Amino acid sequence: MSKKEVAEEVKTNNVAVDTDTKAKEVIQTLKAQLQEHLRQAEHHRTMATKAQGALEVMLQLHPEEESSEG
Repeated sequence: MSKKEVAEEVKTNNVAVDTDTKAKEVIQTLKAQLQEHLRQAEHHRTMATKAQGALEVMLQLHPEEESSEG
């Protein structure tokens, strides 16, 4: 194998390793983002339920507001 061929093979291997390393980093980042967004989604569902409950109580206490707010 010539020096040029060896150099080309080393270059190709380095690119493959760099690409593999970057892909693993991207996968880890995406997993972390997914977990965070799922956690936030659960929080927002909980808060929406609480707001809906509070709104229902307020509308029962002040039913005339329901017809005017539409």
